[in-house]
Amino acid sequence: MWPLFKVVNLLYLMVSSYAWFAFLLPGNLVPVLVSGFMILCYAFGNFNVKMTPRVYGLMGVIILYSLYGFFILGTSFGSLTFFSYLPAVLIFMLDVPKQTDLLRFVTKWLSIIMAVSLGVYFITYVVDLPHTTFYPRGLENYLPFDNYFFLLKSKMYGTEFGNIVRFSGPFLEPGHQSMICSLLLFANRFKFREQPLMWVLLASVFVSLSLAGYLILAVGYLLVKLRNVYAIGSVAAVFITAWLTITVFWNDGNNIANVLIVERLEFDDNKGIKGNNRTIKQTDYFYKECVRDGTIWLGVRTQKADKLKIRGAGYKIFLIRYGIVASLFVLTIYIMLINPQSNKRYSYSFLLLMAIIFLQRAYPGWYSWLLPYVLGIGIMRHRTFSGKFVVRRSSIPEVRIPVGGGAPQSHDNAETEAISRQ
Repeated sequence: MWPLFKVVNLLYLMVSSYAWFAFLLPGNLVPVLVSGFMILCYAFGNFNVKMTPRVYGLMGVIILYSLYGFFILGTSFGSLTFFSYLPAVLIFMLDVPKQTDLLRFVTKWLSIIMAVSLGVYFITYVVDLPHTTFYPRGLENYLPFDNYFFLLKSKMYGTEFGNIVRFSGPFLEPGHQSMICSLLLFANRFKFREQPLMWVLLASVFVSLSLAGYLILAVGYLLVKLRNVYAIGSVAAVFITAWLTITVFWNDGNNIANVLIVERLEFDDNKGIKGNNRTIKQTDYFYKECVRDGTIWLGVRTQKADKLKIRGAGYKIFLIRYGIVASLFVLTIYIMLINPQSNKRYSYSFLLLMAIIFLQRAYPGWYSWLLPYVLGIGIMRHRTFSGKFVVRRSSIPEVRIPVGGGAPQSHDNAETEAISRQ
């Protein structure tokens, strides 16, 4: 059951971020099916799960959030909310060895998929490979894609530099692909020596030419690496070298990286930075109106927002649709998903990174957010920020419930036991 459990988690991670095959599946039923499958694995597999007060609290908050969605936003939103967050609770309950194995499996196989995708991407500039035409069902704003199975290419992601198309892998948008890869890199704390395949994820972010992806990667890298004066100097040297290379030495700044990334970071009086294209003017105006009349607290619901042609991404869209109350529920869930035994600095650094992502791409119910977040924090139990183990004996016995058979077992030295199984 465990190997199949890992495969389903990998596929759901990709489906939640709009890999092209997600449109072949029954839409909103996917979270329900995945949740049901994971529960079956717990019932019939030999998984040691921990039923702690935090788990019960998490379920309580998710139920309250779902009820809020049911009464304020409609039946569909309420049920989808519950089944979107339930898988996160189920992997939160896993022990450290299983969380570690699941994160490594997902990282490894997504790296392999992205490696194949990168290979196909570069080959298509030399050879016209066989492909089909793909139309995303229900998303009229997208142009048709050339589907090479491991890769989607579309003219809508073309650049002014010849026939170069930004790399999105098997996902609809380069921003989706770069966000997933950046989060997995952070969840693995950029430890490339332990998993060399992660270099593929880093390359995928670079080739995406996604400003959002670059910012997530840079902020995440800083949060992990800035631990002492030596680290600050090393990181500063890397960023200064990269900056000078792109803006000065590479064709005097007339290059794809400078035009599409660096110049978009220049200050703009109206948008903050030139690259701020998360919302359109109509959305910004309506957002101000919602704040002024108090509608922002409960939102206007998805259907009304669609009728008003509210377009874009980021926190403004989320608040307009679902309200401040929904965002407070989301924040509470993410805080409660922090395992109390995990390294506090790393855990709240991850929470900060998710908050920054929320500002420009607010999809907190996506499993591609939840899985790296829960597992990255979970495997840091009893560890320092650098990853070293800290052995502490607990005076409170812990009860482990082996789901699928067996009697409960009490461990007076539960923390020491968890470490010894690494």
